[in-house]
Amino acid sequence: MKVARTALIALALILISSPLYAQEESAEAEDYQVPDAYVEQVKAGGAILELSLADAIRLSLTNNLEIEIENYNEELNKQRVFGTKGFYDPVFTATIGWNAAKSPTTRLLEAGTIAVFERDGFLFNSAFSQSIPWGGNYEIGFNNSRNLSNDTSATINPAYNAGLRFTFNQPLLRGFKETQTERQFKLFNLDTEISDKQFQQRVSEIVQQVENQYWELAYAIENYEARRRSLELAIVQYRNNSKRVEIGVMAPIEITSSRAEVATREQEMIASRVDIINAQNQFKRLVAPDPGANLWDLSMIPTERPGIKDLTITLDEAISTALKRRPEIDQINLELEKNQVDRKYYQRFGKPAIDFQAVLNPIGTSGDDIRGEESPFNGTITTAWSQMIGFDYINWQLGVNVEIPLRNRENESQLAQLGIADRQMMSRMKDTQQLVIVDVRTAYESITTRKEGLEAAQVARELSEEQLEGENKRFEAGLSTNFEVLRYQRDLADAQVRELRAIVDYQLALTSL
Repeated sequence: MKVARTALIALALILISSPLYAQEESAEAEDYQVPDAYVEQVKAGGAILELSLADAIRLSLTNNLEIEIENYNEELNKQRVFGTKGFYDPVFTATIGWNAAKSPTTRLLEAGTIAVFERDGFLFNSAFSQSIPWGGNYEIGFNNSRNLSNDTSATINPAYNAGLRFTFNQPLLRGFKETQTERQFKLFNLDTEISDKQFQQRVSEIVQQVENQYWELAYAIENYEARRRSLELAIVQYRNNSKRVEIGVMAPIEITSSRAEVATREQEMIASRVDIINAQNQFKRLVAPDPGANLWDLSMIPTERPGIKDLTITLDEAISTALKRRPEIDQINLELEKNQVDRKYYQRFGKPAIDFQAVLNPIGTSGDDIRGEESPFNGTITTAWSQMIGFDYINWQLGVNVEIPLRNRENESQLAQLGIADRQMMSRMKDTQQLVIVDVRTAYESITTRKEGLEAAQVARELSEEQLEGENKRFEAGLSTNFEVLRYQRDLADAQVRELRAIVDYQLALTSL
């Protein structure tokens, strides 16, 4: 026993005096430092923004550019509806003009007295018209003119003419209420609702993206901390080994393996820092309002950690809720409503046209009457107006226009296409419902799988901690090697990271559901 101990001491003295030991001795002077925690580093390096999950979602709903883009669609549809209402806006028109004409006399009675027939005049006409929602329209016209000529056969010269004209048209069958404008109005309103459902769907997707990226950032920071703790263990092992080599109870070659392990874990920690940067940038893209926002200069720090929550809903309840709430199903229902609007329109459009028309036209005429002062037409334009307003001379008309198409293949084709579109839409509905059910079942069942994976990862991490603790005791007792201790340290770090990943994956599965 004494001989063996003497030989061991001699071997240690030989190694200490060798060049290899001299190299490790110089390396022993290298003092590794464990970096601060990530949050401490960014606090020391600049401004930070600590966010809860609710804060992150609120920030994204306020700032997210994709949501802002979707908002414009709703505004565009509102303007389309507003523009369609313009069909019923009243219109006022006015015409003012002068005219004159000269022509050779061609009438037998004037041939001896007038060689050239001359006429000049002035007119002022105005009208007020408007379309009404039942498919009809009306117009009120007010016409005025003054005519002067050298016609010796005219009894009133110059002559002032005035007239009011009331016109009313109303479809009684085709075009009654179900007009092209009303059809467009209904379609645009449904398009607005579809845009609203698309907006809801996009907001839901973005909120899910924000939640996912929030947890990915939290995972990246926790992963960094796990790698940092692993590096700390490797540095402690390196320092302990250096002391053992110094007192001669360990071979100097173990210093090299310890340093190599420290370098490897430094690389892993640097890689995890890159993951934080990538997760930060993806997260900022979802919550920043523009490329020049101050948020890009801040370090985002999630204040929440993913938790383990149990499901409080059954699979059947989840599927039933999804079929009622999913915006894509609502969109198909709205498309079916649009088809019904078109169907009503074309069903009425295929009927005969029966249009009621009414015209009322009081007129007045005045001027210089060659028949004498007792003539009722002697006067100025105001005399003509008085006759017109008093309804002294009335023209009127009532009638019905009828149009009967002997065949309307265009309308038949439109109705047939709508029938095909309805059947196609119902098939789309069934397909979408199946996709929704698949989504829900996949999300629901993945939660169970993720929960099992999480429990397994927790057990694996606990066992890795026990193994490392036991191996450290064996190493202290001289029953294990530095290589084994480093391996168990690495295994523990990997187990901790896998547990973190399992927790985040479980949280993401809950978010997906």
